[in-house]
Amino acid sequence: MAGFDEAGLSGSEYVRDSLGNCNESTLAMFLESFQQDNGILLPSLQQALPLLDLHNIPRYEFHHTVMENLREKLMSRFDVIGNDKLLLLLEQAFSFINVPALRPVVMDMLKRITAVPPKFIEMLAKEPELYKSCSLEVKRQIWIHDQPLFGDAVGPLLNEYLKDKNTVIFDTEDLTNQDFLSMRPKVRRQHSVVQQLSQMIGKSLQLYNLVLQFLRTLFLRTKEAHYCTLRAELLMAIHDLDVKEIKDVDPCHKFIWCLDACVRSQLIDANKIKDLKGYMKAAKATEEQVLGDIAMVLCDPFAINVIGKSIIKVLTHLTNTEALPRTNGDLTFLLSLLQLGLGAWSMIESQVFKENLLSNDLVVRFIPIVMATMVDDSVHRVEQKLPNKKNKERIELHHSFEQSLSEYSICFTIAFYLALYMAKNKHRHALGSLLPAIASSYSNHVLHDAHLHSLITIWACSQDEFTNAEFCEVVFDNFLLTMLSQESVVRQTLRLLRFVYSKMESEKVVAILTATQPSPENSEVIHELHLSIVDKVAGSNPSSQSLSSLEQPLSASSSGTSASSSPLNYLPPSSV
Repeated sequence: MAGFDEAGLSGSEYVRDSLGNCNESTLAMFLESFQQDNGILLPSLQQALPLLDLHNIPRYEFHHTVMENLREKLMSRFDVIGNDKLLLLLEQAFSFINVPALRPVVMDMLKRITAVPPKFIEMLAKEPELYKSCSLEVKRQIWIHDQPLFGDAVGPLLNEYLKDKNTVIFDTEDLTNQDFLSMRPKVRRQHSVVQQLSQMIGKSLQLYNLVLQFLRTLFLRTKEAHYCTLRAELLMAIHDLDVKEIKDVDPCHKFIWCLDACVRSQLIDANKIKDLKGYMKAAKATEEQVLGDIAMVLCDPFAINVIGKSIIKVLTHLTNTEALPRTNGDLTFLLSLLQLGLGAWSMIESQVFKENLLSNDLVVRFIPIVMATMVDDSVHRVEQKLPNKKNKERIELHHSFEQSLSEYSICFTIAFYLALYMAKNKHRHALGSLLPAIASSYSNHVLHDAHLHSLITIWACSQDEFTNAEFCEVVFDNFLLTMLSQESVVRQTLRLLRFVYSKMESEKVVAILTATQPSPENSEVIHELHLSIVDKVAGSNPSSQSLSSLEQPLSASSSGTSASSSPLNYLPPSSV
């Protein structure tokens, strides 16, 4: 009888009060009257009920069975009842939503109605139990009217998404998946969070716009580029579902679709550059704010990765053909894409949606220095094949190279991708000059953890390289150990050490573990990772006594927030 009183029927409260007011003479009369008023009013059943009593079948069981049968027959009729009649029926039936046995009937009606009346939406939003029981179709209508409630539903998913991405980036157990940035887009958007968000949005452009606003807001507050990744992955997941109500309206759709194809092939070739130019021009023609979304998508680490690799490929071609970089339109466009992506946060923060022109010094001075470095590296590799040729200590970088790296994020990023190219092709000599220059400017720029992860993964998959003491010095002493003020670098340094320590001299391993020994300010994750590597190294070298001083108890507690809490302080959404 739960919920009967709220529905205006004689429920448990009515029965309790009535029984309290009865005496011995009126009790039997009340029970008989209650049975007559609330029983099934069919005269043909009156003679059957005593027969059921003789078979010890409780009246409750009989009434419950009849109710279930009637409920199934009523719900089967919903398929043929039109929306208008369902609305009229809902007006009469909604009061029974608090009756557990009848709630499925009301919920099924709500699910089938095209637009649930606002008064019912408000009641459902206010009652957590009812809200939880609603179908996804009804919840979408609730979220449109109660946007903070949508934020509470989305928040834990975004936390889960970030946690899963960082788990892969800092993974120290598995190299089978290789590089984080080599994950195929089609696979990435099968992630449970991306799929859940696309299902929650359905065909609602309002909810899609609201999610985009959450992502913009969170990116603005945290500078976390994973939100840029999710912005692109979400639209492409909707593209896969062919939701025309959204993909045909989002002005960035074709641009993101083309960029997704480039990420899939790990290259932006001349044909794709032509397509991107056209789609970008068409998107910007809709409204100026669209440029902010394009910049955000280009800030995605996967997009930065394919742009950076494509720039190095073009520079390699120009070097081989002895062509000038300023005459190459494809290079200019790729540089403008990279600059736009690196400046996404500043653009959204300032709300000035305008592309900055490429610096003349970038094309006329810095890019030629990069090409000269590539030439010097090629010359060195040829000279190494000549007899009686002494090794140079390192390539001499132009005096303005480090200054450009320090001042301009685009120069720093290009230099990093040059180093990534050299590391992949095992050009040790060039790395000896590039890595110290990059390390000296690392603190001035925002290089996403995913990019450093790629470099570390290349080295982790080339473990035999670390049998060379000079190479170990370049990677650790001249690069990683100079940037330990950033916790992500500490984690990546320990991650690399975890995979290559067996190839290195024990004294060098101990020196690195000493340099990376965490302080109380470091997170518990760092403490646990460091201690686990100390244990592994000690286990592989039982005779080593140098590690005993490194085995310190954990002293730091994790400062992270619970994955179940929402990171969203609600801000009103804006349109795409």
